[in-house]
Amino acid sequence: MKRKSLSILSLFIFAVIIASVSSCKDPVPPKAVIYVETQEGEPVDEAMVIIRAADSDSTHTMVYLASGPKKISDTSSTDKEGKVSKDFMYEAIYRVEVTKWGDNNTPTRKGVGVLILENDKTYEETVIITPQTSF
Repeated sequence: MKRKSLSILSLFIFAVIIASVSSCKDPVPPKAVIYVETQEGEPVDEAMVIIRAADSDSTHTMVYLASGPKKISDTSSTDKEGKVSKDFMYEAIYRVEVTKWGDNNTPTRKGVGVLILENDKTYEETVIITPQTSF
């Protein structure tokens, strides 16, 4: 009887240890992939992608990328597939602003989007840029 109780107790302790070790796994920081397309669905290369904190008017806001925090915003350009990928440090919501510049250094197309970042997930956002009208 003593031996059976000891076996059950050992099995219970082993199960508790396994459960606690597997449940303490650190979350994987979020990632984002941003695709920039025209209204026709064509990828846009060399578009300027700006990722901003939700309250980007404050000088104290930060964008927390895996490579390190950036004040106010992070700017990068799309590749030939119209894509930008980023690794982040924390869950957050960011605003995405995209601009395609013309030959005479004026914006020809713009678009906006939102990143909703969660741990253990890669968020994909497609931003459609439309022609700019000047008045």
